[in-house]
Amino acid sequence: MDITNAVGCDIATSMGKLELLKLLGKGKSGYSYLAQRGENQYVVKLMHYEPCPYYSFGDANKVELEVAAYEKLQEVGINVPTLLEVNAKENYLVKEFIDGSLVTDLIVSETLPETCVEQVCNMASMLQNEGLNIDYFPDNFVLCEGTLYYVDYEHNPYDENWNLINWGLYYWANSQGMKAYRQTKDPAQINIHESSGIPIKAPFEEKIKQWVNWYV
Repeated sequence: MDITNAVGCDIATSMGKLELLKLLGKGKSGYSYLAQRGENQYVVKLMHYEPCPYYSFGDANKVELEVAAYEKLQEVGINVPTLLEVNAKENYLVKEFIDGSLVTDLIVSETLPETCVEQVCNMASMLQNEGLNIDYFPDNFVLCEGTLYYVDYEHNPYDENWNLINWGLYYWANSQGMKAYRQTKDPAQINIHESSGIPIKAPFEEKIKQWVNWYV
């Protein structure tokens, strides 16, 4: 199976065969697909080992990393989808599908509610107390019935340069850049350099200061 174009494929799990319906997104570690069996929907993440210019997983098994990360985020109290099945041999995992609004969609449509910013700031405070960062890029968050979920499991040791205030919130503030990035897939629309992973900051400093004053 070509994990980059797996729509229409089936994947065998302990719950039965799941049909992959739609590509939800690609991250640093895998391709996430909306899957279905009967009336139930899930997220299947198929791991890839494609290089990332600004991040390295080393030689670790990505499925095992995700399991450990999930357990830690649950321990901290972060809202994440339930992990339903793990298959390190076949290099995939199955997660609960959170049926809500992707934060990126809310940013692009300029309808991001302040409750999203407040909740992600609360998450960041909890995580910093544990010495952790998560991937604050808005593709990783879903708002469902007023509750914000972090739908990835990745976390890293806390680093001020990559925290919410100094990194992630600049994407949340950049509606036009996120819209252009979605249309073109060009990282230069949101980053100071296409391979840097560092967001464009100058136009959004006042907005970030406002959010920090309100919610941090």
